[in-house]
Amino acid sequence: MAVQGVEDFDEVVLYGGRGHSEMIVMVLQGLWQDRVQLRAVVDDLDHGFIHPTLNVPVISGAERLARFAQVPVLVSMGDGRVRARIAARLADEGAVLATALHRRPGHVAANLRVGPGCIVDPAAPVSPNVVLGTGVQVLARVIGHDVTVGDFATLAVGSILNGHIAVGAFASIGSGAIICNGRPGRPLQIGAGAVIGVGAVIMRDVPQGARMMGNPAMTVREWVRLQAMVRGKG
Repeated sequence: MAVQGVEDFDEVVLYGGRGHSEMIVMVLQGLWQDRVQLRAVVDDLDHGFIHPTLNVPVISGAERLARFAQVPVLVSMGDGRVRARIAARLADEGAVLATALHRRPGHVAANLRVGPGCIVDPAAPVSPNVVLGTGVQVLARVIGHDVTVGDFATLAVGSILNGHIAVGAFASIGSGAIICNGRPGRPLQIGAGAVIGVGAVIMRDVPQGARMMGNPAMTVREWVRLQAMVRGKG
């Protein structure tokens, strides 16, 4: 999937009109400071009215193509696989993905590399040698140094990534989760599609597709087994 992106824009269409997307707009308003005009919200399931809080028309994807084909699109849904599906369709339609990022010195490292369609909370410090793939959503508290994040991964509110970490495509890091340090030349690996639960503390590699929870983190199956053992002893 080949997608184009821009970081500098003065108008945008928001793809996604539910609660998570509204939160994204709220987070970005400090970055935009009324410089960027929100033209419309795209919702393929429910449209044909004025959005009650964003006060712009809610339209279908087909109407976006007819009315706003040249306006960059901010893909805002929380599910990375949904973002990927929408981004693929937009690429076929020739759309440009908006990348929302404030590259202010002293807060975001100058050598940050970022793919098209990323959203980075303006309050999140980003350390040197960080690479974000296409469509990554960063609401994290901080991203440490020497971190790579794969396409359409999601770093939820309050999560912390320390140094030397590689996050796979479509991985989801839950709110308040902490990913501990890897080592130079041996980054701690979060496998593609892995789901890290709220508040989990990751101290070792996580396999592809694994679902982790707890401190120290373990798989959901291990957690259920442990809880059953505890109840049995009670």
